[in-house]
Formats: sequence, C-alpha cells, structure tokens
Amino acid sequence: MREIIEKPRFTAAPMGAVPYRSMDRAIGSIFSHFPIAPCLPVTTRSSRWMLEGIPCLIVDRRKRTICMDCTQERENELLEFYDEYEKGNLEYFGTSHETAPFIYGAIEWVRRNASEQMKWFLVHLAGPPLLGDIIKQANGIPVFFDESLRDVIIKAVNMKTLWLVDRFQNVLPGIQIIPDLSETTLVKFTSAQGTGLREDLIDAINAGFEGIDCPRFVHCCANIDWSLLTDSSVDIINFDAYQYAESASLYAKEFRKFVDRGGMIGWGIVPVISDLLASEGVDSLVDRLQKSIDYFVRAGIEEEKLANASWVMPSCETILLTVEESDRVFDMTMQVASIMKRRYGFDR
Repeated sequence: MREIIEKPRFTAAPMGAVPYRSMDRAIGSIFSHFPIAPCLPVTTRSSRWMLEGIPCLIVDRRKRTICMDCTQERENELLEFYDEYEKGNLEYFGTSHETAPFIYGAIEWVRRNASEQMKWFLVHLAGPPLLGDIIKQANGIPVFFDESLRDVIIKAVNMKTLWLVDRFQNVLPGIQIIPDLSETTLVKFTSAQGTGLREDLIDAINAGFEGIDCPRFVHCCANIDWSLLTDSSVDIINFDAYQYAESASLYAKEFRKFVDRGGMIGWGIVPVISDLLASEGVDSLVDRLQKSIDYFVRAGIEEEKLANASWVMPSCETILLTVEESDRVFDMTMQVASIMKRRYGFDR
C-alpha cells in the first residue's frame, strides 16, 4: 500500500467527467463542493485526450470507432513509441492544450487558488483494460486480447498517468495526488473469463500504476468479481454502492483482507441516473449508505476500521446529467459525507 497522508473518514470526493462546458463553471462547482478532495474536471465526452502518444491509431469519427493498425507500414510509429518509453520521455505521452484545454485550465487555476483545506487532488482517466476494450483490432476484437497490443496500451496509460501526476504535483506541493485508472467495462472481461485472463487483468491494472508513488484508485461502476481489484495493488476501490453494495458484500472476505492491509473504499452512494436521482434525498441516501456499510460489517469487516477507510462519492461521473442535476449530485454527496462524519465522530 502507498502511504496516505491520513485516512479519509467519509471525506467527499467527485468523479471527473462533468456536463459543464465552461471551465470556470466546472472548477467552481467541483472546488466549492469538494474543497478537501477536488478532482480534475473533464469537460469533454471525447476520449481523444487520452489517446495522444498511442501509436498506429485509426480514428473513424463517422463510425465512432478507434482501431490500432500495427502493420509493417506503420512500424516506425511503434519503434518510436518504445524508444520514447525507454527514455522515460513523459512529454511524448502528454496531452496537448488543443486536445485538453481543461487540463491546462485546471493547472493554472490551482496554481493561483489552491485552498488551504485541500489535502487530496484526484485525476481520472481510463485504465489499461478499459482503454484496451475501447480500442479495437482490425477484426473488431478489443486490443486487450492481443498480448503485443495490450503491452502498448499498458505502457501508454502508465506514461500518461505519470505525466498527469507530475503536472499536478508541480503546482500542488504538499497535496497528495490520487490517480484513478477507471475500469468501467471490466464486467465485459469478468463475465467470460478465459484461461489466464484473470491474471492478465490484474497484471494490466497493476502495470498501469507502475512507478507511481501515490495512492492508487480504481473506479468500477458495474457488478464484477471484486477480487480482481482486492487482489491487485490498488489502494482505493470505488464502486456503485447505490446499486451493488449488497452483492459486493458477498466478497467480504476479500474486502476484509483489502481493508486490513490499508485499502480504502469509495462508496458511490449518490446515483447519477436522472430518475433515481429525482427519487432520492439526503436522508434516504444516508440510510442507504449506512445499510451498505452494515452489509460489510455483518459479513465480518470491523466497522471502525471500515469507517476510517471510507470515502463518499457519486456512483459514477455526472457527464450525462444536466448542469443542475450535476450540481445536485455534488451537493448531496457533500451533505451525506458531512452527516456520516458527525455520526461516526469524525467532525471533531
């Protein structure tokens, strides 16, 4: 486990992709709701900003597909990629201002306005299995299933993460940067695990964080075999506790070992589906979170240890909601966290 400055004790934290198109609006909402643990606001639905630095890509915007073509005609791109990787050239794997102005806008904003309350800063991007599922081979099969192409994706994700962490460490000295390599499609792999796939998935998740001396965070909003994450080198597991807390508690033995070794849980308790959000209030979500915790406690996890290791979060990103709904998700997340801190005596 990477050393964390202190346990979260129901600290509220957001997910990155948001519906605000104005950077000032995005930063204003995130930093006002989450002054202790804000995140990099991602103000685009496009994955293009995560692709810069990956060789041999063919992006078909009309078909909305991304393929990797590593035929001999593009061999030089691959050789250049590995050469820059071996050099440790983070700039080669960085993202340009043109592609991701939100990164540079956030850097300038926190450089001038970092709050004294801030302890953590989260950056969210796609992990290797997720990106390896999004990018396809010529035959339509995800590149993750090709060992050579998977290696390219893992190294690209790792270097992009190192680049992002380095950027924000430079402007936030003393603040702990927490990279999240989200794995929102992990269920596609775990629902049909083949020989060796479990080990490939865990190895890929771990390798995405190689050389990153920060708490390692993975968000997954599906109902999966949670041992894939509890048995990895991840420090924080964030899941959709609104829908899947009871089923996740079936892995209590694995989660108990995870928490005992210093692992933390991000309870995604505030729904980001419009109909569900409209039907809930702060009190009902507090009750739902307490029931979620109780599932784990009844299954054998020490309550005090679990409470100390708990974050309060939305169940997923708010990018598909309206601006008003996103604000409501953030407001409810903050209020639920405040109530839970009081309930467990962490507000003293």
